[in-house]
Amino acid sequence: MALKVKTLYTPIVKGKENDLKAIGKMPRNLGAQSFPLVELLAPDEPGDFEQSCLRFGSQLRKWCPGQRVSVDLHAIPPSLQFEDGLFALEALFAYMKGVGVPYVPVYGLDHEPELWDRIAKFSKVDGRGVTFRLTHEDLLMPDDTLDEVIDRLNSAGIHASDVSLVIDLASLNEMSDTDLASMRSLSQDFIDLAMTAKDFALISLVGSSMPKDVGDVPRNGDAEIPRHELPLWLEVADSLRSLAIAYGDYGVVHPNFSMKSPATNSNAKIRYTSTRVHHVFRGDNLRKGAGYSQYHELARRVIAAPAYMGRDYSFGDDCVWRCGKLEALTRSGHLGTWVEADMNHHLVFAAAQLSRIDSRVAAGMPMREVDAIVA
Repeated sequence: MALKVKTLYTPIVKGKENDLKAIGKMPRNLGAQSFPLVELLAPDEPGDFEQSCLRFGSQLRKWCPGQRVSVDLHAIPPSLQFEDGLFALEALFAYMKGVGVPYVPVYGLDHEPELWDRIAKFSKVDGRGVTFRLTHEDLLMPDDTLDEVIDRLNSAGIHASDVSLVIDLASLNEMSDTDLASMRSLSQDFIDLAMTAKDFALISLVGSSMPKDVGDVPRNGDAEIPRHELPLWLEVADSLRSLAIAYGDYGVVHPNFSMKSPATNSNAKIRYTSTRVHHVFRGDNLRKGAGYSQYHELARRVIAAPAYMGRDYSFGDDCVWRCGKLEALTRSGHLGTWVEADMNHHLVFAAAQLSRIDSRVAAGMPMREVDAIVA
C-alpha cells in the first residue's frame, strides 16, 4: 500500500492550457507533494461557455494526468445549461469524473449559497472531499466563518478529515509592512481557531506578490520583486509551531488575471523565481521593432544571471537555455510559451524549496532558524 505523501504546496493556477502544461511537467515527486487549486476562467463571450468547460476538463486530463487538483468552477453561472439540458456545473463535474481527473470540488463562502448542496453532492462521491476557498474578508470574523464551514459540513455529512481549507489572501503586492502584519495576524488567529476546532485534512495559506504588469520594470532592464508570501507563511507557521500548514502562491501570474482583460500592449518578459524574489527581465513592446525575437536576448540575460539554475533544473529552464543559445529548431515562442516556461520553473523551484524546508524542520531544525536557510 502506497504511503500518503504530505502536501506542502497548494498553488492557485488559472485554468489555461499553458498553465496546466506547466503543472504537468513538474517532476513526479514534486507533483505528488503539490495540490494545485485550478480555477476555470470565464470565456470572453458568454456563448462560449460549453466549449470552454469541455476544453477545461479535457486539458486537465491531457496535461495533468493523475495530478490531484482542487477545481473551482465559480465562473460558471449557477443556472447555465448546456444544449442537452444538463446544468453546466454538474455536466463538467461528471465529465471530469468520467475521464479520470482526480478532482476535489471547491466552494467559497462568497459563492451563491444554493451552490453548496450541488457541490456537496459531488464532494461525497468516491470520498473526494471538498476544498473551502476562504478570502481575507472571511478572516475578519473568524468565529462566524468557521461556524459556517462546520455547519455546512454537518448538513452534508462531510467529515473534516476530507476537507481542505485554502486561505486565499490574493495580492500582497504593494502592501505596507503594517498591512502585511495585519494579514499575518488575521491568518494566525483563524488557523489557530480552525486547528483547535477540527482535524481538517489540510490548511493552506496562499498569497501573491506578482504585479499586474511590468510597468515599473525599466524597459530593456530588470527588477527584483520580493516574495512577501513566503516570509508571511513562515512567520505564521512559526507562531503556531507547526509546519503542517501548506504554502501556496499564484505562480508568476497576478491573482486578478482574467480572459476578459487581454494584453493589448504586452511587453516581452521572462519571470524567474529564486530564493526570496521574482526576477523580471523586461524587453520592449511586442508590437514594435524586434517583436518576439527579443526573447533570444532576454533568455541570454536570464542565463547570465546568478539566479539561473541551469538547463537541467526544469522544463522551463531548458526552454530558456534553448532560446538563448539559438539551438536548432528553437524559436522565440509566443506569450503562451513563456507563461508555460516561467510558470514551470516557478512551480518546480517553490515545490523543491518547500521540500527542503520540511526536511530540515523534520530533522530538528528550530522553526526560527528556517528563515535563514530558505534556499
